[in-house]
Amino acid sequence: MTLLPFEAQPPGDPTPAGASPSFDCLVARYWGQVFGAAFRLMGDREDAEDQAQEVFLKVFRSLDTLHDPLTLGAWIMRITVNTCLDALDRRKRSPATVPLIPPASGSIEELRFADTREPTPEEALLRTEARAALLVALARLDARTREVLVLRDIEGHSYHEIGATLALGPSAVKMRIHRARAAFRQELRAVDPELAR
Repeated sequence: MTLLPFEAQPPGDPTPAGASPSFDCLVARYWGQVFGAAFRLMGDREDAEDQAQEVFLKVFRSLDTLHDPLTLGAWIMRITVNTCLDALDRRKRSPATVPLIPPASGSIEELRFADTREPTPEEALLRTEARAALLVALARLDARTREVLVLRDIEGHSYHEIGATLALGPSAVKMRIHRARAAFRQELRAVDPELAR
């Protein structure tokens, strides 16, 4: 069950001053992926936008340090994850002022299922309830557990890509995903036992 944010294009112009047109293309190409990961890690649209813009600022400043262009996507995702985890660490040290769970409806933060069939009202209600339970369970996980679930089960990255993003070997990636899924199931059972079954 894949959840996707509506936000596919950058708000305004997140490109740093002095950037070349090719950097604009890079932002356009990776914005949705970066914003989606940031949204799921941060749990808030405004925070996700802030972190996504911070990511592209870091990419702009460090692009000349990238030695292998074939690893660009994994490199950007590593910057995204690290930037969001740093922001979450800072958030822990200060009082939280925004909820981790986005509003259920009526805003850009609303999530939708990838299934394009028009649901019946009953199906729509069940989906809304299931989505809310899934988001609550995801929000209850610590940030490092959430990151591997976001990268693998929501963003759909391969084990190899996740390893490159998090600087982990294949065995460590598999173990972290296994543990994260077990932790998620446990949280989901606590939130909605029926859905967990």
